[in-house]
Amino acid sequence: MQRQLRKANIAVGQTDKSKLFFFIDAQEYEEKIKNYMNKTNAYQEITSGICPLADNLHLVILLLDHLLERKDITKEQHKKMYPNINKLELAHIYFNLKVHKPDISVRPIVASINAPARLLSSFLDQLLTPIYNYVTKDITFINGIDVVRKLKEYQLQGYLNSTTLFIVFDVTDLYTMIPRDGAIAALTRFCEKNATHGKIGTLKISTVIQLACVVLDTNSFAYKDKYYRQIKGGAMGS
Repeated sequence: MQRQLRKANIAVGQTDKSKLFFFIDAQEYEEKIKNYMNKTNAYQEITSGICPLADNLHLVILLLDHLLERKDITKEQHKKMYPNINKLELAHIYFNLKVHKPDISVRPIVASINAPARLLSSFLDQLLTPIYNYVTKDITFINGIDVVRKLKEYQLQGYLNSTTLFIVFDVTDLYTMIPRDGAIAALTRFCEKNATHGKIGTLKISTVIQLACVVLDTNSFAYKDKYYRQIKGGAMGS
C-alpha cells in the first residue's frame, strides 16, 4: 500500500484533533505547508546549514550552571532540568491537516521530546500551570459538565435571560502569532501579579524569565533536510 501511495504521489498523515488519517495529493499538501510558513513568518531558516543542537545544548547548560552557582536554583532543580545527553536529538516538525476547518489548513507539531530544553520546559510547566489554572478557574470551562454548572450559577445570579448572547470565536494560528518579546512581557506581568514574597514557588521572577527565554531561544528543528528556528510564538507539540 505504501508503494502504491508513493507511486501515486499521495501524502498520508493524521488529522488534527482526531485519530483519523488523511490522504492528500503530496504537491497540494506541500503547498499548504509552504503557504502556512510564508503566512505566519514564524520560522527562520538557519542558512549556515549547521545543526543547532550543540549550540542549544551549550545555552541550556550554561544557564543552569550559572543559576546553580548563584544559588538561584537548588542542586535538585538543576538535576531535574539538566538535559539527558544520551538521548539528545534536535526537534523535528510535521504538519497535521485541520479538516475541521473550512479551508483545510495545517497545524504545525514540533516533536521535541529529546531537545536540550525539554526538561527545563517541563519544569516550568509544572511550576506555572497550577498557578495559571487557579487564577483562571472562574473563566475556564474544563468540560461539558463544567459549562452546565457555570451556566446554572450564571442563571442564579440573574444574568441568564432571553436577550443573553452566546459568542464563539476562533483564534487563528495561536502558537505562531505571539511575538517573543510580547510573550516574555506577559509572563513577567503574570509572575509579578501572582508571586508570593517576590517568588514563584522557590524561584525569583528573574530566574523564571531567564529559564523561559532559553526555552524560546533554543526552539529549533529540522524539516526537509534544512534547519529552522522559530522566531514567533512557541512550539506546539511534545
